[in-house]
Amino acid sequence: MTSLSWPASLSPRWLTMHRAVLLALLALAVVSFIVASTDSDFAYTPEQLLVSLVIALAVTGTGTYLCAALVRVPPGADSWAITALILFFLMPGVSDAASAVSMVIAAGAAAISKYVLVWRRRLILNPAVVGAIAAYAVSYAGVSIGGVPLSSPFWWVAAEPLFTPMLIIGILLVTALREWWLVTIFLLATLATVGVLQVTQGGQDVQFVFVSSPTLFLASVMLPEPLTSPTSRIHRAVYAIIVAVLMNWQQSFEITDTFSLEFVPQIALGVGCVYAFVVRMIAQRGAGRVVLDTQVDRIAENTYRVRAQTTSPLRFAPGQWAMVSAPRWSAPLWQRTRRVFSYAEAPGENPVEFAFTVPSARVSTFKSDLMESRRSRLYLDATGGDFTLERRAGRHPLVLLAAGIGITPYRSMLRSLTLGDGRPDLSWLTVVHVVGAAERTVYDDDLDILRAAGARVEVTSADTGLTAGIAEPAALVDLAGRAVHSGDAHYLVSGNPAFVRTTAATIRRTDTTTRWAFWRIRTDAFLGY
Repeated sequence: MTSLSWPASLSPRWLTMHRAVLLALLALAVVSFIVASTDSDFAYTPEQLLVSLVIALAVTGTGTYLCAALVRVPPGADSWAITALILFFLMPGVSDAASAVSMVIAAGAAAISKYVLVWRRRLILNPAVVGAIAAYAVSYAGVSIGGVPLSSPFWWVAAEPLFTPMLIIGILLVTALREWWLVTIFLLATLATVGVLQVTQGGQDVQFVFVSSPTLFLASVMLPEPLTSPTSRIHRAVYAIIVAVLMNWQQSFEITDTFSLEFVPQIALGVGCVYAFVVRMIAQRGAGRVVLDTQVDRIAENTYRVRAQTTSPLRFAPGQWAMVSAPRWSAPLWQRTRRVFSYAEAPGENPVEFAFTVPSARVSTFKSDLMESRRSRLYLDATGGDFTLERRAGRHPLVLLAAGIGITPYRSMLRSLTLGDGRPDLSWLTVVHVVGAAERTVYDDDLDILRAAGARVEVTSADTGLTAGIAEPAALVDLAGRAVHSGDAHYLVSGNPAFVRTTAATIRRTDTTTRWAFWRIRTDAFLGY
């Protein structure tokens, strides 16, 4: 399913967050070498960039695997490479011993921070931010080698010749990650801060802020990092505003006679990470990275259930997602070891449950390992999302529309409504589940409980008139009829991007009141992770 419940995008089904970032950084690195080779005025030569890249990759990779061996938990297959590539763009190209040592310090600090600056194995700061701050601190302290001061982060990725490639790659990356909410808030807050400074102090240059400063790189690559940013929409907006304001505030605070605090980009983002960490700790009551002992079984054609036992019940809101990882020592760089699944159980249930489908063609290594091992150990890295029920469910007619395994967040919601003593009145609820074939229906017992409680439940498959994953307007009106015409119904739509996109458009055409009351339609697109 989606990482953070944002509107569906056109990103490829195979593209995960970490792989998208890795590919974007690799593409930008290739462009950087081309520019360095063709532009004699560029800050660094291709040779200097190559040495810098090799040191960043070697030190970050070595440090990560050594620390992972000490704690006996395999690292993410691609996360260390992403950290190294980010530092490659932040630190100066290696032209002498001092700049080489600076890169070693940044890369080493970044790698070690993943295992030292943690709370119960949960990251506090973005490792690349830690590396940049470490290099900045050493440079600020005046440390030198052979009379040459160590280098501070230079953020040379903000060079003018890289602006157009950075803009194109950034737009593609943000679209793939479906992070436009976060990035738009950050850019608006940046413009607002620069505008206020222009009015109060003057001398601001908007072109400089976007062309010659790391605004675009930080917004598209570093700000959305999933493990060190908030996981709900409101807190993500606050997080973006904090970073944007501090980064562009142009204020410094004198701490001592020899030290002042200036909110350079890495420190501004570090403050944002601390805010995100505090929010996560409050939401999860201080829980760290949770070990999940899982058992997998088949519940329908091409559909599997993951039952995950934990030492104590997990804390989440019905409808939210879980980011789980299955790190392996032998995992190659291009193999994805982290996935996002919707919770399919009510909060407080132990074992907790997830479900996933597999295509008839190629199955990802992650899912293949789960299906073949049947029992395995996973790690819960994060919980979040805004695709949840209202606090006072039942105030409005509610229509839940799902395609395929998109039913899982609804099962969590509905079990939270039906568990407990007594029989609830769910006459305000309509559930429509679209499946590719009749043998792929799931959770029939739960749907029967809903029917007994007065809810209207419709299950339809491709061979009964609906194209798999796509709800046609007439079919939608027929299946969700009474709620569609009620005038104040709310709609939740969950499933693959095509289903979500088409069904949401159908609702807006059928229930015209939702064109203005847009908040009455919320979507959650599953990308086949």
